[in-house]
Amino acid sequence: MLMRKTWIYGTATLIVLGALTTACGSKEEVASSGAAGLKDTMAATTVAQGKTESSVKTVTSSGKPAIDADYKVEGRNVTITYQTSNFQIADHMDQKAVQGEGHLHLYVDGKQKAMIGKTGPLTLTNLAAGKHEIKLELQQNDHKDLNVEKILNIEVK
Repeated sequence: MLMRKTWIYGTATLIVLGALTTACGSKEEVASSGAAGLKDTMAATTVAQGKTESSVKTVTSSGKPAIDADYKVEGRNVTITYQTSNFQIADHMDQKAVQGEGHLHLYVDGKQKAMIGKTGPLTLTNLAAGKHEIKLELQQNDHKDLNVEKILNIEVK
């Protein structure tokens, strides 16, 4: 599958917002504080200011990669904070696999919304009211699935 590459470079305080459309026609956006590492699978992007935070733990050679995440719902926006262990988030997508290094695939309600190659909180904006499943998957640089994921079941009121 050939994916369009979208790179946005800026200072560490920039956030990339990927404009996404849900089935009911509302606009949904994904923001990552790691601007250079967000590869949006959709066409449109917007830039806004934000704060960068680090959430990657040290990679050790003996441990299996893992991811943990938490979320906060504010109105129709959901901010996801995550951290990995024995896995380094890196902006090396579409390159040779390196053990213990890769990126995240973000899914909302079973549809892939973005690939993230930088650490920091993610914000989903303008989600439709109701229940949603958000999944974060660890992927190697070459997009090989590591079968390590975190699923968050949220409700937007």
